[in-house]
Amino acid sequence: MALKLRPTGLGSGIDKDRPDYTVYCGGWDGGRIYETRGGPDNLRSFWSMTVNGPMTRSNGVTTLEEAKAQFQQSWDAWKAWAKLEGPGHRHRDLRDMA
Repeated sequence: MALKLRPTGLGSGIDKDRPDYTVYCGGWDGGRIYETRGGPDNLRSFWSMTVNGPMTRSNGVTTLEEAKAQFQQSWDAWKAWAKLEGPGHRHRDLRDMA
């Protein structure tokens, strides 16, 4: 199933225009990707997954695109670990999402 980004709507005031997304797989909340305010530039974007497993489940990175790519990589690793990858399991790449 394809991963989809949906705005969280959590931002207000000075943060209302910052990218902040919940990542969904079907109707299931798989994680979050957002841009932080303040802190070092190399940690400007953050991603995290809501699943457990042996793969990386969160990280701070430089760009939103890098956050999407790392989330997708960890999501794919989780699906393989959870044995959800294989024939009949199709998904689009998160980097193609808004």
